[in-house]
Amino acid sequence: MALLIKRRDTTLICVVGILALGLLATESLSGSVSGIFNSFIYATKELIGTIFIISIIVAMSRILIKTGVNEVMVAPLTRFLRTPALAYWGIGFIMMFTSWFFWPSPGVALIGAVLLPVAVRV
Repeated sequence: MALLIKRRDTTLICVVGILALGLLATESLSGSVSGIFNSFIYATKELIGTIFIISIIVAMSRILIKTGVNEVMVAPLTRFLRTPALAYWGIGFIMMFTSWFFWPSPGVALIGAVLLPVAVRV
């Protein structure tokens, strides 16, 4: 918890924790080291799809920003989002409405990222 509060990297602490749990469970060093690698394999199998989707969405959002397409896409919304409060609530409701149909999807966060220039402009 101290590392989280100080905003430090917790990877090494987590690996040491998995090693300690493995030592308690198997009572052997080889079994606990094997547990570390098995936990990495399990986490990778469970999370690789999400990691790929987030990577693709980040790449797509950077392409939109570099080409300026995001400005054209959100231009019709600029007339509705005139004040900072309207921008805040409008983007929130758009993301909420989208999340009702596409949850769990990192695409919902992409909508917020695409609409961010509108909010900043306001």
